[in-house]
Amino acid sequence: MKELISLLDMRERRLAAWLGACLGAAACLLIFLAVRAGAQAGRTARAFDAAGAQAKAIDAEREAARVSRDAWAGAQKDIAKLKGAWMYDPKEALRGLRLDLEKIFEPSGIAANDIVYGYATIPRTRIQKVTAEFRFTANYLVLKRLLDVVERFPKLLVAEKVDFLGIGKPPGSLELRVSLAGYYEN
Repeated sequence: MKELISLLDMRERRLAAWLGACLGAAACLLIFLAVRAGAQAGRTARAFDAAGAQAKAIDAEREAARVSRDAWAGAQKDIAKLKGAWMYDPKEALRGLRLDLEKIFEPSGIAANDIVYGYATIPRTRIQKVTAEFRFTANYLVLKRLLDVVERFPKLLVAEKVDFLGIGKPPGSLELRVSLAGYYEN
């Protein structure tokens, strides 16, 4: 290589040196840009991986929200069904319970007296209940028949309380106080 350079005159040597310096500077610039682009590519790859992980987390949250929304929609349908068929009309709750008690007393064979009606609010809900507390005297089979009729009744009626006030006066008879509750949404 030295022999080839010795064949060049001074101007050609300067030009070759200048070209070499330019090519060296260009090579250094390209190396610098390649290192910088590699670092940027690494940062971009890490950001892409983080965005992918975040997208997966968002998809999981979206799926959980969809499942929750579907569950709430099902619950709302169930509540609408309950309100329509099982619960009382808020404006006619007491009257509805009175009429239903007549429907319950007849097949049970009960002659109730001292029926006391009341209202109660269920905390933290819009559901309220109307209660009917009554007394009657009968034997155990009549009580069992009453509870069976209440259980099979097409409204949401609950026997909240059965108090035995007197047992065996006359023999085989029970003096009872029963509290039934019906529900409505206010």
